[in-house]
Amino acid sequence: MSAQGGTAPFTYSFVADDTNGVDNASFKIDGANVKVNETPLTQKDYKINVKVTDSKGKTFTNHATISVAAAE
Repeated sequence: MSAQGGTAPFTYSFVADDTNGVDNASFKIDGANVKVNETPLTQKDYKINVKVTDSKGKTFTNHATISVAAAE
């Protein structure tokens, strides 16, 4: 992940959202990277909701969809 504007450094965290953050628990944030938790993913679209905070305490929240294709 990356952020534009604000004042570096940035921190990232998952935030609850009943529509866009329904799959936050399937992932973890490592620095500026979203990684899969220990539980394997299955074929589907996963929705996460991420908040970025800059060094001055300003925040922005955005959601993303991570599509997982069928295993071949």
